[in-house]
Amino acid sequence: MAELLGLLALFMLGACVWQLRRQSEFANRWLVHYCKRQQFQLLSVYRYRFCLRKGRLLAHFRFEFSHDGVQHNEGELWLSGLKVMEVSVPVLREDSFGEL
Repeated sequence: MAELLGLLALFMLGACVWQLRRQSEFANRWLVHYCKRQQFQLLSVYRYRFCLRKGRLLAHFRFEFSHDGVQHNEGELWLSGLKVMEVSVPVLREDSFGEL
């Protein structure tokens, strides 16, 4: 019986790791597509944390991007499973060179 419980626990751990990896790959693919639509250059993506919001376990990802090739900005992506709940980017300003 102990061996069966050990195998079940090992299976559950493997399923959780597989789901986390699947979610990370989905976030990366989704952000690549999002940045292409917004004409951003995606620099990096990383899982920041998990939190419980409205009874759902949400994965919080942060991503770094550049909109002009010079400046570096950071956005946030919230996922529930493989569903995008929210994406936020900072307000981007254009620098005007030559004006005082």
